[in-house]
Amino acid sequence: MSGSALLAVFGSLLFPGVGQGMAAHRLRAVLWASAGVVSVLLILVSVWFLVVTFVIRAASAIDAYRCMRRHTPPHQLASAVIAVVIGAVGIGGAQATLEAFKIPSSSMYPTLIIGDHVYINKLSAMLRPPERGEIIVFDQPCAQRVYIKRVIAIANDTIEVRCSVVYLNGKPVPSTLVDKDASYEDFDDARSEWHKRAASRYREVIDGHTFDTFRSPDHPERGDFPQVDRGIAPSCTHGEFFNEPRPGTKQPKGRLELTKRDGAGACDPQLHFVVPAGSVFVMGDNRHNANDSRYWGVVPLDNVIGRAIGIYISDGPAGSWGRFGAVE
Repeated sequence: MSGSALLAVFGSLLFPGVGQGMAAHRLRAVLWASAGVVSVLLILVSVWFLVVTFVIRAASAIDAYRCMRRHTPPHQLASAVIAVVIGAVGIGGAQATLEAFKIPSSSMYPTLIIGDHVYINKLSAMLRPPERGEIIVFDQPCAQRVYIKRVIAIANDTIEVRCSVVYLNGKPVPSTLVDKDASYEDFDDARSEWHKRAASRYREVIDGHTFDTFRSPDHPERGDFPQVDRGIAPSCTHGEFFNEPRPGTKQPKGRLELTKRDGAGACDPQLHFVVPAGSVFVMGDNRHNANDSRYWGVVPLDNVIGRAIGIYISDGPAGSWGRFGAVE
């Protein structure tokens, strides 16, 4: 293979259409370049289009080699530049609308595990507010960190958790026991070691989103919300952590409303939280081991970075190629 043909092949792997442009097939170059851009942007719809982008690049490289074999020099570098420009525009658009995020903790087990790498659709967050059941990435309002959690309630909703049962607008979220004696591997940062945790696995449904959660098998009251004996709505300054809000963050303040009826037991609704306007209430799917809105309050809509599209690689101890794909 000549040096020019080799350049055309590798150039087309990076920017589809480069080799076709070098071989003076200008229209062919534009079509390949456009296909490459469209495939990248379609990752916003589904992570499976990542596979399509690789296929298009490989096919473009093969076609570029064939074009170069039939082409007689001199090579048309100007046409190749057109393909590079189109590709660069596509990459710039992808960087503006897509972001990669690595799962650092077990708070979203079993949906997302330590070592999962997910793509985040930032464009959708600009077009519409998050919906119940969606997984979002956001700037945690009380700390200089980025979190990933599931939206459980939106503005004006009421939320309460009693004995692991989530009450949304006064009704229990539908849930089904999947595995009473489940377990998972968690990482202890303090001791720098992995250890097994017991859990009960449930399947829940919120607004058409079906997903699995972990609950404590021995202490169903763990994570109850709001705390009846405290009577303080959670926020960055009035919660479990008492942190100052992030600089420039205006965290809306919700309110508590009494719901307890005569004869109600500890597992019955007693006190719920009203989600304020301009915010969402989030929880981790690992209900008994998640640092979420139950402890530090709501997420301002301005802090939302984007929605999780899907897993594109999983390199943790329990990761595998089988985890590639969309997340519910």
